[in-house]
Amino acid sequence: MKYQNLWVISSLLLSTVSAQADNIQDLNSLKIAAENYALSNISLDGKKRTEITSADLDPRLRLTACDGPLVAFTPPGSRLQGNSTVGVRCDSPQPWSIYIPIKIAIFQQAMVVTSRMARGQLIDENDIAIREVDISRVKGRAFVTKDELIGNKLKTSLQSNQVIDSSFICLICKGDAVVITANSSAISVSMAGKALNDGNKGDKIRVQNNASRRIIDAIITDVGTVNAGI
Repeated sequence: MKYQNLWVISSLLLSTVSAQADNIQDLNSLKIAAENYALSNISLDGKKRTEITSADLDPRLRLTACDGPLVAFTPPGSRLQGNSTVGVRCDSPQPWSIYIPIKIAIFQQAMVVTSRMARGQLIDENDIAIREVDISRVKGRAFVTKDELIGNKLKTSLQSNQVIDSSFICLICKGDAVVITANSSAISVSMAGKALNDGNKGDKIRVQNNASRRIIDAIITDVGTVNAGI
């Protein structure tokens, strides 16, 4: 009789635990929902490879099992880039929501520096190489050819294998001496000047004519040269 009672009590306890487990949301399903949402909402082209990983959740977390589809969303102020956050919510039977940290890595071929480079250094052909790298934290744009970078000056120090972000370089930097050219079908003139802001090839920057002290807009055409037109 004693053993029979123990068996009955044990069976009841197991049934209770099983019922409780059946009523608890599987934590792995939350991670999957967050990762799938991020993957489906990132704009990519065929040349990029993506890796998305979500943070492990506290195993002590107990959320009522959702009897409908989980709804993933981007929280206000969050962007699906680099280290980010995805929200997952349940609307029924007991509403709840949770925010899951995720890491989005987007890989593509891009130019990197092959060794540490200091601020102010000019980029030479031997300083750079093309490699597959994570560009998810690039704020400006990455480069894919050496020609776009050779002759540019670094505005910040870079570590070996670091991606060259367009915000890190300037073909002409503020304070640089420049040659201001002005061309038409009938005349071509040039004068010495000074750059008043940073820019890359094709950018319009402000420059000052050293002789007249006049400040004008000009287009960067090459290293140390801008064109003001006539």
